[in-house]
Amino acid sequence: MNAEWAIWRNAFSSDECKSIIDRSINLPAIQANQGLNGENPDLSYRRSKVKWMKQDIYRDVFERMWILTTQVNRDFFGFHIDDLEYMQLGEYHEKDRGEYKRHHDVFWLNETDKHRKLSVVLQLTDPKTYEGGRLTLDVQNEKPQDYFEQGTVIWFPSFIEHWVTPVTKGVRNSVVCWFEGPDWR
Repeated sequence: MNAEWAIWRNAFSSDECKSIIDRSINLPAIQANQGLNGENPDLSYRRSKVKWMKQDIYRDVFERMWILTTQVNRDFFGFHIDDLEYMQLGEYHEKDRGEYKRHHDVFWLNETDKHRKLSVVLQLTDPKTYEGGRLTLDVQNEKPQDYFEQGTVIWFPSFIEHWVTPVTKGVRNSVVCWFEGPDWR
């Protein structure tokens, strides 16, 4: 592993970001952390809506993310990744003080033979249209700064703790996905 995180500015154009949001208009939005049985989520931990992105609507995004991640993984991380099952469009709203407390993305007790290896965030919203909503990584070395440019993608190992500060004005949209591979060794 050559880095704790990697960033690719302008990986997607503002028109592509708008298209991703526009295509989600008819996708069902659910409160994040809502259980499989529809039980109430813990809003003290995470306040955001999510939409599950399907490959039939977002094939171009899945393909681009795979191409970019393959290159970034080769240059910076060297993890064994072989799967991108799904993507999630997140909406953090001012009215909810949308946030996501400190967490990591690895399910260590996963009963499948796959583990999340790389977490990826694509910034969809122009940072001039909202306040707060800052993604922070708990890393030892230099922390990513000003990654919030629209169209920027950031990668980090899924075991790194991270969080999103409350959105205090406007709406922040992002795509999050997880590249998986065999169990960690």
